[in-house]
Amino acid sequence: MLITGNIDVLVVTETKLDDSFPSAQFFIDGFSAPYRLDRNKRGGGVLIYVREDISSKQLSKHTFKHDIEGIFLELNLNKYKLLVLGTYHPPNQDNQYYLDNISNSLDLYLRDYDRFMLIGDFNIMDSDQCFSDFALQYDAKNIVKEPTCFKSISNPSTIDLIVTNTPRSFWNTKAFRNSLSDFHSLVTTVLNIKYIKPKPKEVAYRNYKHFNLVNFQRDLLTVFSSGCFDYETFEKMFLSTLNLHAPLKKKIIRGNHAPYFNTNIRKAIMKRNELHTKFNKTKNDADKGNFRRQRKLVSKLVKREKRNYYHNLDNKVILDNKNFWKQIKSSFSDKVICGQKITLVEDNNIISEDLHQAEVFKTFFDKAVDRLDIQENRFLLNIEEEDQGDIESIISKFKYHPSILQIQQKVSIHEPFEFRQVGEEEVLKQLKSMDIKKATTFQNIPCKALRDNAEVCTNVLTDIINNELTRKFTFPDKLKEADITPIFKKDRIKKKDATSVENYRPVSVLPSTSKIFERIMQDQISGYIVGKLSPYLCGYRKGYSAQHALISLIEHWRAALDKKGYAGAVLMDLSKAFDCINHELLIAKLHAYGFGIGALEVIKSYLANRKQRVKINTSFSSWSDLVTGVPQGSVLGPLLFNIYLNDLFWINEFTEVCNLADDTTLYSSDVDLKTLIRNLEHDSLLAIEWFESNYMKLNTDKCHLLIAGKRSEHIYAKIGNDNIWESKEERLLGVTIDKRLKFDTHITGLCKMAHNKLSALIRYSGILSFEKRRTLMKSFVESQFSYSPLTWMFHDRNLEHKINRVHERALRCVYLDDISPFEELLKKDNSYSIHHRNIQTMAIEMYKVKNNLGPSILDNIFELNTHSRPGLRTSSEFSRPRVNTVHYGKDSLQYFGSVIWDIVPRDIKNSDNINSFKKHIRNWSPDECPCRLCQVYLHGVGYINIV
Repeated sequence: MLITGNIDVLVVTETKLDDSFPSAQFFIDGFSAPYRLDRNKRGGGVLIYVREDISSKQLSKHTFKHDIEGIFLELNLNKYKLLVLGTYHPPNQDNQYYLDNISNSLDLYLRDYDRFMLIGDFNIMDSDQCFSDFALQYDAKNIVKEPTCFKSISNPSTIDLIVTNTPRSFWNTKAFRNSLSDFHSLVTTVLNIKYIKPKPKEVAYRNYKHFNLVNFQRDLLTVFSSGCFDYETFEKMFLSTLNLHAPLKKKIIRGNHAPYFNTNIRKAIMKRNELHTKFNKTKNDADKGNFRRQRKLVSKLVKREKRNYYHNLDNKVILDNKNFWKQIKSSFSDKVICGQKITLVEDNNIISEDLHQAEVFKTFFDKAVDRLDIQENRFLLNIEEEDQGDIESIISKFKYHPSILQIQQKVSIHEPFEFRQVGEEEVLKQLKSMDIKKATTFQNIPCKALRDNAEVCTNVLTDIINNELTRKFTFPDKLKEADITPIFKKDRIKKKDATSVENYRPVSVLPSTSKIFERIMQDQISGYIVGKLSPYLCGYRKGYSAQHALISLIEHWRAALDKKGYAGAVLMDLSKAFDCINHELLIAKLHAYGFGIGALEVIKSYLANRKQRVKINTSFSSWSDLVTGVPQGSVLGPLLFNIYLNDLFWINEFTEVCNLADDTTLYSSDVDLKTLIRNLEHDSLLAIEWFESNYMKLNTDKCHLLIAGKRSEHIYAKIGNDNIWESKEERLLGVTIDKRLKFDTHITGLCKMAHNKLSALIRYSGILSFEKRRTLMKSFVESQFSYSPLTWMFHDRNLEHKINRVHERALRCVYLDDISPFEELLKKDNSYSIHHRNIQTMAIEMYKVKNNLGPSILDNIFELNTHSRPGLRTSSEFSRPRVNTVHYGKDSLQYFGSVIWDIVPRDIKNSDNINSFKKHIRNWSPDECPCRLCQVYLHGVGYINIV
């Protein structure tokens, strides 16, 4: 199905929604994933597509009976709110029964909506008495007058209806014969409401037209020579000088501004509009011809300039060019809504003004932690004297806290940690490494300006940093003011309501200079704390990733299932984990880890007096204070979060922890199922107690249980006060894990997303050069399979065929080759299949383990064979476990990784460093791959290699 054009809402009915049908949604240009209902497997069903830039939500106040098919939606068209019902009425169902159920539902919704539209295959004539009574009840009318069903050619009927209580708002209702249905016409109508054109945007920018870097640096050195002793003075001096050489200016651009529009196009459009106005007045054929010729010229200019714009984009920065993403990223990525105006609905009122929205978001974000109602357990605190709020009082207050006692028991302190002074070389290095594309707060020092003038600013900033961190023991207040942007939280499974403030998360932007301060602090803290962190803490650590956390869990499961045992995991969900961190308890924990008083004073200052405001376009809310949590969007915040969470990994007795950031999963295995459940319940209770004592909130409604192993009964576990029943599969750290470790759902999902991105790439292939097509293919199609590939690389041949089919389509799109087989396309691209890339990735991990470059979490999985003897089976460099099964034994990283490492050429194994190894291994493919996907299976014989 391919649908393009200015269609706002598309309703598809009387279509069997089988497994092959959802692929059609990826070929519908400009629409989000459909709202879907499939109750009648024999032929019925409803799909509703809504254009992606129109605010909509599915309504669930009332659900139909199981035999009534319909979906209620709310459409927000500026300030025009419309209730829409897409429905299908099976012909064998009683008409009155159907309309009565529709009426009962409609009555509930009309309390909140003045206007409604019912659209679908009613299988009822509007002249039928039951329908006339229904329409009369709601003062509604069917606006479809032409025949729509031609099962009887001699007597076609009108049974595909559009029923509304505002018929004058609809015009040009037509029925078109088409090839999509054997008997039914395609019914269309136009909703005639007054749209307000996008308002012109006011953009603030720095005018670098007459900027001279040498003159600017000369003036900057002059103002710095007068003395600069704190950061606030430095910022004022820098910005005042910059304003003289590159003054802040504002300009007005169109609300639907396109980056490829230029003066010639604008002049042509103005001429077209002028001719159109003249033709409307004269109705002269000559004026009509002039207008049409000018209209064709505008279209030609737009197409030409659009092609030139994309062709001239620098291929090295194509993925970072903001103008480029404003045009096409929404087609490639489902994580960003580009150019969509936020529309909120609160208390049945539509909020569209930027300033009002900013205040609504500010209030919601400020109360996020308060709504969790976290209670303080005062029995864990030492409250013997009045709390003075200083470091000594904080340490005394928490000296009997279980986390502090646990840390003191586990950690030995040789010398207290204090921030040391930094040299100009270190500050210069940080300034030179700044990413100039990173955003900064409104009217603050741009990252590019800091980097370009690094040599001029280095000595001044070095003195300020040393003075603040090692003498005054403070963090500058000016660097603690954040601008917050609300970002809609998309969910592939559950379609969230974009009009609800609850479905947005805050993204913080901090001043550019704060990153210099924080990176220096982070480097010093990391060097001290790294040896004290748990190896299972995989988030925000160099050399660690989600893949390592998942490998630890899945390999543990495979080893147990290979021995016919049982494995299980409890997936825990924390609410607002980063925002809930208690500042005083964090200070006390840092002291327990060995931080000195001076360093604690700096951290306390870093956390205190933080302010934030919400930014919507160019409107800002009022400032608010942050009293808990680590600052999101900061450099130092994730490290402090890891330190705060670290002692959680020391309390479990019978389980291990799979963790990445705020995702925490307890897992274990046992030969006895009851023992496994008991162990999971026991350690889950310990974790819940830890969360409560550390001011965190476990969301038990989103906790899940996975149990693997052969059995007949359905299992549940008592997690806290709730019984959690096992799931067939769950999504953990971005990977969908099922009880059999087959990964069918996950890989199928990857293929669907890749096909979706590929369809968008195909739409733009006509205006993109070969280099850009290939870059986008690598970044958005192939990259779908690059996330944690070692966790799901063992799968069956059907899934391998799906992956290769996506890869093949992508290569055909890039090389415009519809003839060559897949293997020839790979040679043309000088690349390898996804499966062979996964084998290369495995070899890289084995090299890291062998040379002690990988995370210690893998040491228990890949063990070096210290007793290898040449010529024997044990000559492998890595220990190879004895296995009982193919799926859980041989198809494990512990076993198969050893096999792969043995066939890697010795000259590649002996590479001097990891970069050299990666370079060579990416050009290597095994001649005789030992995996099941590369072998032929003969019945009665088994898998054999074909050389």
